[in-house]
Amino acid sequence: MAYPGPQDQHGRRHPQQEPAQPYEEYPQQPPTPSPTTHNWAGVVGLCLGILALLLDMTLVLARVGIWVSFVALFMSGLGMSGARVGTATNRTVSIVALILGATALMLAIVVQSIWHSI
Repeated sequence: MAYPGPQDQHGRRHPQQEPAQPYEEYPQQPPTPSPTTHNWAGVVGLCLGILALLLDMTLVLARVGIWVSFVALFMSGLGMSGARVGTATNRTVSIVALILGATALMLAIVVQSIWHSI
């Protein structure tokens, strides 16, 4: 008598399984997106710091340079906090922007004091 094949615990035969299909390759899934970085605040602070320094060089626009340097300081502070938390990767750019914004603010105050004393 031949072996009846696989049976379950009640003695019933299992249905015959079809031969295994060859391995199908699934389409490649797109790579998972990397965590987003927010480097824009440091870059904007750097651009505004440079703009504030250029505005301070002109005597007429130094008053505008004061406000631009305040915004540069604020944006570079946002960039520094983003770098500290880990959502930004450009801490050095934010530090340079902070230094430029502070320098532009001091230069604007000096230029305005000289302008008003004339």
